[in-house]
Amino acid sequence: MKDRLEEFVSNHRQDFDLLEPDARLWAGIEKKLDKSRKRRLGFYISRVAAVVAIFMLSFAIQKYYFNHKNPVDKIPELQEAESYYSGLIDQKLKEVRPMLAEFPDIQQELDGDMKELDSVYSSLKEDLKDNVSNQQVIEAMIENYRTRIDILEEMLQFLDKDKEEIPANQNKSEYEL
Repeated sequence: MKDRLEEFVSNHRQDFDLLEPDARLWAGIEKKLDKSRKRRLGFYISRVAAVVAIFMLSFAIQKYYFNHKNPVDKIPELQEAESYYSGLIDQKLKEVRPMLAEFPDIQQELDGDMKELDSVYSSLKEDLKDNVSNQQVIEAMIENYRTRIDILEEMLQFLDKDKEEIPANQNKSEYEL
């Protein structure tokens, strides 16, 4: 069968070369080729756009993270002081809290003072974000911690003194009877 087809094509070759396809047919073929090229181009452009978007998003997240990072972390001396004073304050608070159970008014006053000092410390941190190397802000932050410790130490002295006076008065009254 192949031989017959080949023979037919070779016998009528001139007839095949004379006829050309219609111009509309070529226009349709070209449109399909253009569409497939546009699809490929669109596909590559969308990939490039996705890569650019991911890069920009990761850059924005990294910039946000570093700009909003705790300024205390940027200054090792302040970080060390914060760690030291926080531990000392926690220790003093553990000593004071049980003693304050008998004095709710003093406990409220202490809590109020500590909240006020916390808010001052937070505003100092905000100031430090604006100017990281400002020594005055750093000294004020350390002074804030020292003030908290002073308050807690005074509270401990007051409560210890108050405890010593109560049993002494009770012992005198027992002997006087």
